[in-house]
Amino acid sequence: MMIYLVTASKKLKVEGQPIRVDLAWDLFLPDSNGDLPEEKLQDIEMIKNWIWRQLGKKLGHFKNSMSDPVTVLLPELTKAGLDFVVRTCSFWSDEIYFLSESKGAVRNNLWTAPVVNVFNVPGNIESLSKLTSVKHRELHSMLSPILGSGRSNIRTYVISPGDTFARYHSHTAREEFYLILEGRGSVRIGAHKVEVSRGDLISKPTGPDIATQFLADLGEDLRVLDVEVWPDMDKRSKDLVHYPDHGELDLFGEGWNLMIPDEAMHGVEDSMKNYETGYVRLIDGSWKPKEVPGFHKREKEPIKRKRGK
Repeated sequence: MMIYLVTASKKLKVEGQPIRVDLAWDLFLPDSNGDLPEEKLQDIEMIKNWIWRQLGKKLGHFKNSMSDPVTVLLPELTKAGLDFVVRTCSFWSDEIYFLSESKGAVRNNLWTAPVVNVFNVPGNIESLSKLTSVKHRELHSMLSPILGSGRSNIRTYVISPGDTFARYHSHTAREEFYLILEGRGSVRIGAHKVEVSRGDLISKPTGPDIATQFLADLGEDLRVLDVEVWPDMDKRSKDLVHYPDHGELDLFGEGWNLMIPDEAMHGVEDSMKNYETGYVRLIDGSWKPKEVPGFHKREKEPIKRKRGK
């Protein structure tokens, strides 16, 4: 079970059906010149998933003895781009060699372990250096693209004293788990504020819609490992993100991408009670009659007056 990495060229002739990463790179990361653009994290995830699926069609550790060598055609890549591809391929094969048109297969096995030291990010990892940037004013490193993660976003970030990384927020579709790597600070959890320090693991599962927010409010940098778990590999699930401090409800996902005031949310009792009538709901929770096909128009309830009035 072996992978040959080959830089594509017009003169190159390859037998069989190679995996055309060269074409996919131009599709997902155009104008990147073979590099990993730090502002294109979503597109980097997409090409990682594409490569992953193509490798899965041909390779797998259960069929180790049944697989012929697989050729992967590459564009001209930077060191970071090549490191990214090698790390993705390393999950599927124990032997990865770069094949040169003139020299043949380079003898050094490029296989790379899926290991990242979260206390030394980005360290000397070429691809991770491109996935590290300043986000929301804080140093942010996205680890999941080089760790083969399908349903998780894995990242570290450093929150400077007096700052936060994200709004006080909750999710309906994404679970989040946080490990404090360094420093002391606070986390808001629902109506509570709790002091946290190195080694503390904080859980935010889906279901209760509980909001959280980290604050570096104790005079120290706060370094956090953040693991966000999605229901699907492509991370396209629709998700309601609530920002209680801001009174906003983010309808996140393809076909949505809308923000509405959370005061527009109301209980379902009245809607269920009057399910088979025609009316339109107003933003303040009130309603007015409306002609709706298949239903009779809802009538205004009579005003109940006190006796003697």
